[in-house]
Amino acid sequence: MPRGTAPMPRAGGGRPPHPQDEAQARERLRARRARRRRRRRRRADPAHPSGPEIRSAWRWLRVFPIRAWRLLARLWRQEPMRLGVMVLGIAAVASVLALMGTGTAEIRQILSTLALGALVLAVSSDHRTVGAVVIAVLTLSLVGTLAGPRWSPARAPEALVPETADTAIGGAVATAAVGTYEVAVERVSVTQADGEVVPALLRRPVGAGRDTPGVVFLHGAGTQTIEGFAEQASALASAGATTLVPSKPMEDYSLTERDYTAMAADYARSVAYLRALDGVDPGRVGLYAESEGGYPGVILAGTDPDIAFLVLASAPVVALREQAAFAAGSYLRRVGVPDALLTLVARLLGARRLPGGAFAYADFDARPYEERMTAPVLMIYGTGDSSMPLVQGPARIRASLGAGGDDRLTVRYYRGANHGLKLGNSTDGPLAPGVARDLARWVLGLPETAGAAPHVAGATPVQDFWARSPGRARWYASGDLMLTGLVGGPALLAAAGLGWGIGQLPRLRGRRGLHLPDPVGRWSAALGLSVIASWVLYLAYVLMVARLATSYSSNWLISYGGWLAAQLMALVAVVILVKLVGRIWLMRGHHRRGRHEGGRWLTAPSALVLLCVLAGAGVLLVALAYWGLFPMLL
Repeated sequence: MPRGTAPMPRAGGGRPPHPQDEAQARERLRARRARRRRRRRRRADPAHPSGPEIRSAWRWLRVFPIRAWRLLARLWRQEPMRLGVMVLGIAAVASVLALMGTGTAEIRQILSTLALGALVLAVSSDHRTVGAVVIAVLTLSLVGTLAGPRWSPARAPEALVPETADTAIGGAVATAAVGTYEVAVERVSVTQADGEVVPALLRRPVGAGRDTPGVVFLHGAGTQTIEGFAEQASALASAGATTLVPSKPMEDYSLTERDYTAMAADYARSVAYLRALDGVDPGRVGLYAESEGGYPGVILAGTDPDIAFLVLASAPVVALREQAAFAAGSYLRRVGVPDALLTLVARLLGARRLPGGAFAYADFDARPYEERMTAPVLMIYGTGDSSMPLVQGPARIRASLGAGGDDRLTVRYYRGANHGLKLGNSTDGPLAPGVARDLARWVLGLPETAGAAPHVAGATPVQDFWARSPGRARWYASGDLMLTGLVGGPALLAAAGLGWGIGQLPRLRGRRGLHLPDPVGRWSAALGLSVIASWVLYLAYVLMVARLATSYSSNWLISYGGWLAAQLMALVAVVILVKLVGRIWLMRGHHRRGRHEGGRWLTAPSALVLLCVLAGAGVLLVALAYWGLFPMLL
């Protein structure tokens, strides 16, 4: 351009860029490039198991047997003295464990786990992540195996064979058939032992005359109101008996607390009401006790010698803890589930030291009352009732009556009837064929029908294994500590999240907030989320299986696929935990050796947040191990 000539304006008429604008543009470009580099590093070093790590694990699995064999062979050939010392050490550990009262199976599990762990460490120098994951899973499996009882059912030692398929009650006595009399229904009031007045439904046979037998109905866990037992009470009344259905005593009755002795005292007031009622023979008043009502029924029959008879309908007889283990096992075996889920039942029922003594009633033993009973007993069951020990219950009552020199026990099994003595899966609808007829015949024909043949009749009952209480959980898996872990683990993770959120508040003023170096912060969040996801999958799986069990159906995809999904998520959580701990150890080593970039790599608040994440995840993983999610050792 010639001198003195004005510069030509830029196209568009804009002014030349200011140096400050160019600096800001360069800064934005550098920031974008830095973000891209960070994203590439994150993709190359993810929290979840990466492709190279999965391939490394597969290579490790293929070479592990060969490396382990070579190592043992080399020790045998070249270093027999070291191998001998190792064997002596194992023997010493086994001796110490035996002296501490450890069982043979537990000693085998501990030693085999320690030996396998040592072998994994020895041959995994070039596969450290995989080796550490295997060691962590072995440790969790050992903790889960030793922490509580396992599912170990014992086969029922004897079978109760009915004498005939016909359930009709024998005896040389004439009784009125069901439906002979019209039934008058009246709502009355009964004063309980504590002075409370409760309603009751009284049914009387019209035209049956005086001195009718009386029957008081004792509710099970599923019935509470005076509207219960409508079919049984109406059938008995129409055959000539006076029946009373009182409201269920609910004082001190909850999911965690129940007093069967106090309940029996309340029902005794209903018995006294019937005995004093005009038209009822006070010497012929007895009890109809269904399901859980069998416990206060046995107490009342064992403490009141004037009880004329006792009908136990779908009664567990054994302690509730034993019955619950039996019922859960029966349902789950029918659904088809992994054995580890059956162990969950044993773990749940094996925890006895619960806060406040909750569920102490689950160990109530009615045997002392059974042995003092003098009244004849009728036991009725449906063979479709998988929740009750159909063989064990009558066998125990027979033994208890025999201890007192009494053999007046009559047992009836109704083909296909459920827990409510109805056909099908519903508790609605009419009673199974023969139930009302046999019940009325036995009650109205006493005392002749008490010992009449056949003593055992109906369909053949099936009880695959004995109902018994699972072993006790160890002290560190007791109810209190277990509850503390289940509450404390999520609380620690929540505290970590809350601490992180509060730590970001200084950013609102343009200051540096709480910081965890990458990838520690990212992996910490992934660890917490993966552990929570493991628990969500596990609980969802348990709920789905419970729904299958209660609906009498099965689904192999849910039973085994859901279990595998929960296990895989837990394994991912363990992998993230191992990677996170390894990275923390590496960064700590760099800081200690002066290879850090300057400044503290972890402040005290950041360390507290990180510690809460690690502790919360560890507690929840150990809890998952207790509930059987990690493979149980043999």
